[in-house]
Amino acid sequence: MLDNKKIYQSTEEFNTWAYGKGLRFEEKYLINNYLDKHLKTVEAGTAGGRILLEMRKMGFTSLIGYDYVPEFIEQAKQKDPSSEITFEVEDATQLSYVNNSFAQILYLQQIISSIDGDQAKLKAFQEAYRILEPGGTALFSFLCFEVRAQTLIYKPYLVYLRILRSLQGKSLSLQYLPWLKLGEKWNFSALLDCEPYVYWYKPQEVERLLKTVGFEVTAVGSSAQIEGDSMCTSVEELARQPLAGGLYFVCTK
Repeated sequence: MLDNKKIYQSTEEFNTWAYGKGLRFEEKYLINNYLDKHLKTVEAGTAGGRILLEMRKMGFTSLIGYDYVPEFIEQAKQKDPSSEITFEVEDATQLSYVNNSFAQILYLQQIISSIDGDQAKLKAFQEAYRILEPGGTALFSFLCFEVRAQTLIYKPYLVYLRILRSLQGKSLSLQYLPWLKLGEKWNFSALLDCEPYVYWYKPQEVERLLKTVGFEVTAVGSSAQIEGDSMCTSVEELARQPLAGGLYFVCTK
């Protein structure tokens, strides 16, 4: 059975995630506005270390990154010959770090959206809370279902997928979508609704999950709010504004 871990180990996706460079606008905004360069920080799903390598250039001094794909960690280590950053193989659903290990945690590459299974996703939220110290800051990003559902090019596909699943007697939520692209190329097996899936979250759903495990949400927005330097203080406020791109939450413990 093909799962998301195997997808990341495939040539197409591995190259995309292992060799990326630079920070996206949203990532740079969140890091500059919500993180302290001198506090101990961990990034979940670091892949080839793209974000942490840029953070080091920005002056961050205590950085750790983990990923469940060993080949990603090997690539990240090769890019950091001085070993100033600690790169480790870890699973977001069962971390070896002790409680309250980090002052800052980054889940900025939609890592939770690609974890297989509802219970495993919940466990990843719980583990993120556990390793963050009281008063610490957490940054999360998620694939946003509303943005996908409102995009003209994807609307017909979602209608098609709903009909296909109904005919097949499959009760799977439309928020579970097959990989529509692999290595920046269209994945035509998505027309057959082939696994694995990535999960596209709704803002209210993310807020509920974060609060369930103990986080306090301090800011929320999509790429549209970040580009306008106007992050919202609640999901209710965000619901009155247009959405674009990814979904971002800033939390404290």
